[in-house]
Amino acid sequence: MSKNGFRIDGDIISITRSEWDFIAQATVREDYLEEIQSVTWGLNKNRYLYNSKYGYLHSYIMKKWYGEDFCKKMKDMNYVIDHMDNNSTNCCINNLYFLLDRYNKAKGMTLDQDNANKEYIALSIYRDFKTNLFQITIVFNYPATLSVNGFDKPAVVELAYLLYEGDYRKMLIDAENILLEYKEHYTFSPEKLKAIDYHIEGCIGKVLPPAIHEEYLSGKHGHGVAFFDKKAPLNNWTKDTNEKYFIIKDRGNQCYYKFEL
Repeated sequence: MSKNGFRIDGDIISITRSEWDFIAQATVREDYLEEIQSVTWGLNKNRYLYNSKYGYLHSYIMKKWYGEDFCKKMKDMNYVIDHMDNNSTNCCINNLYFLLDRYNKAKGMTLDQDNANKEYIALSIYRDFKTNLFQITIVFNYPATLSVNGFDKPAVVELAYLLYEGDYRKMLIDAENILLEYKEHYTFSPEKLKAIDYHIEGCIGKVLPPAIHEEYLSGKHGHGVAFFDKKAPLNNWTKDTNEKYFIIKDRGNQCYYKFEL
């Protein structure tokens, strides 16, 4: 009998254990649901879920969705399974992707570390298994100053969704560049990105000095502190959706500016 606790919500199974301080998750189907629940999943020293019968949970899930032969082929070509959000206990199929080992190590030394603190910018990356498209979602907890050629009004960006196709590494490069630009200048330059579609929201105005946000985060004001740590991707977003939404609202004059990248 398994020592884990299991809860199913749609196609997601949550896995718990009395000594854990986290909830692991994986994507399930009827054909292997019973297998997952029949064994005890533990945690190895690298915080990967493991079972002596089925091995690593993330590898088990990929074999169920891609087939054992394909997974072996990728391993032989020196690909590893990347947890896109750098959370080793998130084994949902939309969070797992094959990445060359050297790029996986590079991601661990760059993007994963640069993206660890969400207090200012909460950037998340996702993949839709059905469409094989990627998304970057961004909540600017401390708004970014908008940088667009030819637009000279002061404006800030608060929320962005970006859609990508093709090579996973290209999206990773954009994600890293977004973080680097923001951390150096607190700016966001969507024209520099390689997204095939986008949904960007902001407003006219200037952002307060970073020290104000830092003071808020300190909690010295005596009130609670809250910020986003992630934003879920847009559902059913495909190349044919043609979102092309880039709106900067001018609340004072009750109008808005629309851009096309």
